[in-house]
Amino acid sequence: MKRLALLCLAALAACTAGPNYTPPEVQVAPAWRAPVTPGQVQNQAWWKGFADPVLEQLQTEALTANLTIEQALARLDQSRAAAGAASAARLPAAQVDANAARAQQSLNSGLGQLSRYVPDLPRTVDSGNATLNGSWDLDFAGGLRRRQEAARASVDEAEAGVTAARLAVSAELAQAYFRLRTAEAQRAALGRMESLARERQRIMAARLAAGATSAAEAERTSATAEQVAAAVPETLARIEAERARIAVLVGRSPSLPPDLSGSFTAQAPDPVAGLPAAVLRARPDVAAAEARLVAANAAIGAAMAEYWPSLSLGGLIGFQSNRFGELFTGDSVAIQGAASLRWRLFDFGRINADVARAKGRNRELLAAYRETVLRATGDVETAQFALAAAREALARAESDHTLRQRARNRDDAAFKAGAISRETLTASDSALAEALLRLEDVRGRQAVAIVDLSRALGLPTQ
Repeated sequence: MKRLALLCLAALAACTAGPNYTPPEVQVAPAWRAPVTPGQVQNQAWWKGFADPVLEQLQTEALTANLTIEQALARLDQSRAAAGAASAARLPAAQVDANAARAQQSLNSGLGQLSRYVPDLPRTVDSGNATLNGSWDLDFAGGLRRRQEAARASVDEAEAGVTAARLAVSAELAQAYFRLRTAEAQRAALGRMESLARERQRIMAARLAAGATSAAEAERTSATAEQVAAAVPETLARIEAERARIAVLVGRSPSLPPDLSGSFTAQAPDPVAGLPAAVLRARPDVAAAEARLVAANAAIGAAMAEYWPSLSLGGLIGFQSNRFGELFTGDSVAIQGAASLRWRLFDFGRINADVARAKGRNRELLAAYRETVLRATGDVETAQFALAAAREALARAESDHTLRQRARNRDDAAFKAGAISRETLTASDSALAEALLRLEDVRGRQAVAIVDLSRALGLPTQ
């Protein structure tokens, strides 16, 4: 009988309640639909491809001082501490207790009244002990192991959260930077356009005074000048808004924005997209979703472990005495041992409910994980097509600007030869300035598209 009991305990100790985690199957295409740059995904920070020293300085500062990243790091510290506590729960615990006390009893109450009548019964009583107490939950059903597994998965989720925060901040910072540079370039182009519009306005006013044009034509010219001038304040507001956004992202007050003077380039190679399976593994949101699924799977085992009895061992060894002078003697040695059994034998209804709740949570997070994978794939495909469109739009805008530059050069030569009027040359200058305005906008959108694709691919930020 004794051998059978030991065998049962050994068999129970060898098992862990609940299912072991197995990665779910998801639909992952062997290749991307959009045309991509083939090759191995880069290991350096994705924003280094722009070779922009100002952007690099901002990125370094943001990854160090951004408060969103700091919050994610704090959550990681908390998760690691919780995982440490879950691991410690499986180990034996011990503590040392020691105390010394002296009490003088009242002669008019309690046992102290006996001292009046019993000469050998002392009124003053000493009490001292120094003991080592130990306990150990044997975790036969593996409930503590499953909780430890869930805690480790929470650490993985928090680590993925840190990576996601860094990637989000890095991408948002780059986008704000490129929007700022685009707005600055557009402000310069608008200034040129406004100057030319005012010049045409003066020419039309002179022609109107000479009777060489109609009042309607002069008014249209003036309206065009006012329309261009009206776009300037809006562009200045965009510049200030992006400056404030950049300051917050790098951990500074918007009232003290960083120095953004320096060269600017919106050109960078296309981000290298590896195979879909590898890209999805690199995405921090996918990693976080799977970590939550691992924790939910472990929670099923933790709930099912309550079906089994829980056995704990405890013990005490030390010295206890009512005489301080005899505390550390052989006669004061105290030794205790205990075993406790807890079994929710008539509480299976609640355990069933807990197990069902854990299984429902696991099912929910499984669907969430698969949805995250699908959305991640969609992000990459969308960003790749958007970048291809931005590249084509930039090529057309550059061609338009080149053609208008040639036309303006011809008109300038014709004006110097007296073949065309100053008004015609001004119109050619205005067309060139408008082409430059469009070109700067397309350049900025291409840079933002590169950032979007880098973020969708989960490229490294350090």
